[in-house]
Amino acid sequence: MRIKFLLLLILSLFFINPVFSASEKKVVRVALSNKIGFEYTNVRIFSATPISIISLSQAGSNAQIGVVDSEKIIEVKFKDTLYDIYVDGSLKYENIAEPILFNSNSEINVLDLNKKGTPAKYKGMLEIRTSKNNNAFNLINVVDMQNYLRGVISNEMPVSFGLEALKAQAVAARNYATNANMNSNYDLVDSTAAQVYYGVNSYRDISDKAVSETMGIYALYKEKPIMAQYFSTSGGITDDWDDVFGNGIPSDNHPYLKARYDKEGQKPLKTEDDVRKFYSSNDGGIDTNSPKYRWSFEFTREELENILHTTLQQQSKAGLVYPTYDGDIKLEGLKEIKPIKRTQSGKILELEIIAKSGSYRVKKELGIRRVLKKDNAMLPSANFFIETGGETKAGNAEKETGLIGIFSSFDDEKYPETFKFIGGGFGHGVGMSQFGACNLAKAGKKYPEILKHYYTDINISTHPLTVLYNEYNVWYKTDFYFDKNVYKSAYLYINNHKGTSEFPFKINDLEFNNTREISGNKVVKIDITQYLKNGTNTISFAPLTRENKGKYIIYRVEFY
Repeated sequence: MRIKFLLLLILSLFFINPVFSASEKKVVRVALSNKIGFEYTNVRIFSATPISIISLSQAGSNAQIGVVDSEKIIEVKFKDTLYDIYVDGSLKYENIAEPILFNSNSEINVLDLNKKGTPAKYKGMLEIRTSKNNNAFNLINVVDMQNYLRGVISNEMPVSFGLEALKAQAVAARNYATNANMNSNYDLVDSTAAQVYYGVNSYRDISDKAVSETMGIYALYKEKPIMAQYFSTSGGITDDWDDVFGNGIPSDNHPYLKARYDKEGQKPLKTEDDVRKFYSSNDGGIDTNSPKYRWSFEFTREELENILHTTLQQQSKAGLVYPTYDGDIKLEGLKEIKPIKRTQSGKILELEIIAKSGSYRVKKELGIRRVLKKDNAMLPSANFFIETGGETKAGNAEKETGLIGIFSSFDDEKYPETFKFIGGGFGHGVGMSQFGACNLAKAGKKYPEILKHYYTDINISTHPLTVLYNEYNVWYKTDFYFDKNVYKSAYLYINNHKGTSEFPFKINDLEFNNTREISGNKVVKIDITQYLKNGTNTISFAPLTRENKGKYIIYRVEFY
């Protein structure tokens, strides 16, 4: 019976009917990293309870390969797109085709893989799929959304930031995971390339509470979950998605990711003088307690020239430097670093590096930060201005570097001795500032207010769910957490543009069967506050009747 249920679950994960596209994503697939990336040629696992091994390439009763007793070490070895499975060192199953699932009633431990300094362990299932290059495999944790978030939140935000800030982070992370689809093998990775996920090793009481008390809650824009970008520190102003990630070209892709100003009356930073005044001041931001609220880094000219020699080559390969810098003629005689294009927060999107040996332009805020490294770390943000100090003649440069004669034709030219970068903020600057969320929470703001401060024109809601006819009489269900200390009211919205004649539903155990009288409305809005309890609630809809086959309704709960 267990294997039959498991196979039904697996089928629901991999073969979802496209008409259910407005369904909540309750399971995520996370590629687990090792020291070299996301590819493996062998892996060892064990669990405190028996592990079922299932081949998704097989059907019916042949799908279960076998069951391995608790505490026994399973080793999987890659062999020409097939797999051999060893148990306690002895070959047990040979030439198994991928994908392969490992499932246990308790956590699965991955030997030789450490997270947060301890051996890695994960809720849910582990899956093996051959990677894109066919020379290795991806190790994927297939885990429900709530346990995924439990493994994320304490890595993405310090738990000392407090419960309401952690709740805002939990909703943002849930939204991010819902929109993620990085690869045909997996939705997300466990690194900073997506959201940092360390499985059970990251569970903490307060962050677990934040996840459970936001269960089923999303930030929506026009009834769709937003891509909730977030970062460490804004420095006082966040930026438009279009400016930072969209090359400044206006679009309707992310209308909820707009520049937000922490200080009332603050205007966009339009001039170099505006930028200098703003980032020379400690006034104007919510996230002033961040160690990166304001910062400065100083380089000698020779030090910066040596750094740029390496980083300009690296970013040229990424297509972010023009003309391309190949390093054949080393950058020498650095004269000026000049911002060409800025955002409303003063973030530099294009930078010109002017030297006697040539001039180069660097694009994108991340490219600029990666080019200007200090102690092998990129600048915290691209929100900065530049000050130079001292002057050195070319002849002095010859003496310092030993490059005799390289400046012989322009010995009278002068070059700055130092370059100082003065700025504020940490990260890309789009969406929610995490230090800002912390301070808003300390000021008494609840998590919906924090989210609405950083994301424009959003609603706090459950995920819209599509209700159809199905012959199995399977009800459609939404679970969510309602906190009477956070919300004053909750409304059930039913989109009935297809003219469905009847849609009975339940709120917890209370049945609402007489819906024909409201079925004529294209949009039904019902105040359900009085029917909700403090804690976990369930809204469930019966499948549509046969007379409504081919129609659908979409429902969600919005909180105020």
